[in-house]
Amino acid sequence: MNNEKIAVRCKICQGDVASFFDDYMKCQTYHCKACEFIFKDEEAIISEGKELKVYQQHNNTEENLGYVAMFQDFIDKTITPHKAQIKTALDFGSGPNPVLAKILERNGFETDHYDKFFSAKKVYEGKTYDLITSTEVIEHISDVQGVMALFAQHLNAGGYLALMTQFHPDDQEAYLNWWYRRDPTHIVFFRPKTFAVIAQQHGFALRYHDDKKLVLLQKDSVL
Repeated sequence: MNNEKIAVRCKICQGDVASFFDDYMKCQTYHCKACEFIFKDEEAIISEGKELKVYQQHNNTEENLGYVAMFQDFIDKTITPHKAQIKTALDFGSGPNPVLAKILERNGFETDHYDKFFSAKKVYEGKTYDLITSTEVIEHISDVQGVMALFAQHLNAGGYLALMTQFHPDDQEAYLNWWYRRDPTHIVFFRPKTFAVIAQQHGFALRYHDDKKLVLLQKDSVL
């Protein structure tokens, strides 16, 4: 077991990780003190079939006023301050009902949306955007570096990447009492420092975070 722990490196910065067992989720978990990234062991990753069943239980629509208000708050804090620079947008991981994409359209942005289960056509191929949004998605993705490279590829120089995901408490005891980890489809967890490291790796600048769940990155305008 000790040899296995030593072999594991941080998926973001390749730094050393502390290892602990999550009794509730019945999985080994790794915490990087360097970039503050937390990730569950690969054995905790469920099949796509089981993952889809979880998502099919979601029933969020435009009639859910709280759900819409959440998105409007996300837009107000991350996107509205830069609205003059944004014409085109992609909502990545739009879910069963592309509510955010519809709200972005109403806010004046020409918007595409993609979801690997519910809107699987890769509409972004061959295109670049002024804005990419991804809300409550990145915590489901094991290959964070791969998806960040994809975002960078499909953003215009100076374009914005607006993300929503709950930031973990950066403490083992607090993490083991944290509700967000209990979703079996949630496998990776972030802090603002994690996104600062990711930004540097992929040619972004960290422009904003609320220290809770929202983060805004901007692609280097000289790239």
